[in-house]
Amino acid sequence: MTSSTQHFDKVEFVDPWDMIFPVGKIKIKENLSFQNNDVKSSMNFIFSSYDSNDSIEEISAVELMRIFGVWMNLENDISNQLIAEINSSVQYQEITYKNYKHQLSLNFSSSVEWEQSLLEGHAFHPMHKARHAISPIQEILPGSYDFMNPLIRFIEVPLDKMVIRGSYEKTIEKITKLLPSPPPSSKNTILIPVHELQIPNIESKFPFANILPEKYSIKAKSQASLRTVVIPELNDIAIKLPLGIKVTSALRTVTPWSTHSGPALGSIIDKLEIDRNLLKVCKEFAGVYSIEKDFDIAKHSTCIIREDFNELNSDGERVIICAALVERDEFGKSVVEKVWNLDTEQKRIDFFDRFVSILFKAFLPPVFVNGFSFEAHLQNVLARFDSKSGELVGFVVRDFGGIKHHQDTLFESIGERVDVLEESFTEAKDFPEVYKILYHTLILCNVHRFARALNLHYNGIGWDIVRKHFKQIVPRDHLLYKTFLEQDKFNYKCLMEMKCDGLYRDYLYIPKPNLMMYKGERIELN
Repeated sequence: MTSSTQHFDKVEFVDPWDMIFPVGKIKIKENLSFQNNDVKSSMNFIFSSYDSNDSIEEISAVELMRIFGVWMNLENDISNQLIAEINSSVQYQEITYKNYKHQLSLNFSSSVEWEQSLLEGHAFHPMHKARHAISPIQEILPGSYDFMNPLIRFIEVPLDKMVIRGSYEKTIEKITKLLPSPPPSSKNTILIPVHELQIPNIESKFPFANILPEKYSIKAKSQASLRTVVIPELNDIAIKLPLGIKVTSALRTVTPWSTHSGPALGSIIDKLEIDRNLLKVCKEFAGVYSIEKDFDIAKHSTCIIREDFNELNSDGERVIICAALVERDEFGKSVVEKVWNLDTEQKRIDFFDRFVSILFKAFLPPVFVNGFSFEAHLQNVLARFDSKSGELVGFVVRDFGGIKHHQDTLFESIGERVDVLEESFTEAKDFPEVYKILYHTLILCNVHRFARALNLHYNGIGWDIVRKHFKQIVPRDHLLYKTFLEQDKFNYKCLMEMKCDGLYRDYLYIPKPNLMMYKGERIELN
């Protein structure tokens, strides 16, 4: 996307898939200095000054991040932190490329295999593959630990040190029955599952916790987020656990805010304007968190237990994480194209048309009726397919940590407010806050990725389909309609600037072209 200025076309929006690697750095022997801010003139001068005696040097992601730190005038500790995280991301991305072995299919790949098949993951964040351990967890070198098959340990904690939410005690008893031998128990204590990598944080931050020997442990399989695991013997639940490792912008811990509000959302979700045939919601029915007032400490000892939908409990449907469908092979062909044999443009159009129609019917009504937006990005949304025909029949949504809800609108529409702790991230002061989460997750990080994966972005066909279905569902006089279809710009998250400022719960935004208004590229012939 470009906008015309007096001198040159300014690129307003660049997608990572548009970038061509490697990145080069021109090394010019002549010293250059610029006296004005005319970018076009400056670039013309650079390239006209370049000759065969100069060189173009390929630079690594780490070097690029170092240069970025200089440009941004970052303090050394922040710059070094960013360099360490990008280095981790690059190393883990490399080992993922080299060791990718998944042969995915609709009927023979399990839901958890789809979860673990992600090759690249987050489309916009440069630290998307980072596994950057924060002390006291030791550095984890690529290939030295199997993140896909973690061991779940248990700790025994005094009851008066924890806050219990929902049916936690009943559920944890169900889980511990799978252990080889009964764990220690007491009326005054409670057992909490812990990711094995998190043990150093338990030791350093919770001296009152009794860490049970490794014989009281259970093998699990991780979902895409790494910190959420499933136990093969229990096919109807997933367990979200803190993990003191940085991926993208934050430690993969679990806050008391999320642990408290999740189980309270059950009755709210039952009353939302949702077509239950199209959208299944993984309710968070149990949780536990520390009474520690410092949430930066408390978030290291929490647990959320939620429903899980997969091929074993979904009445013949195949349940597939959407993020896996838009991954691409070395030739640029997406998984959804290959597995569903979408080998013509019309097939891709038909698939995308049905996808957007069902997606919008599932996720938009709660927004404009109840003031409630799920965090509907590719990792939180699972697609449900008929196992015989392969046809898309609906979706599953999970994880309430990043939702947004307008309490007054909720109360007006269903007669309830969400029970939240003070300073909860999920409460929206106004409707635009709800809409920003919806746009970032559902449009930018979901619909947009599918449009590109199906080669329907640059020709504009995909966005014609998006606008058609949006107009069919959202009332024209509603603020949501005006926000999405009557403004040229939308506020995008500044992911790197947020990292520079140490933010992950507070967002920074910058206005960029509204993809909902995109009409495709047009070639102008002279």
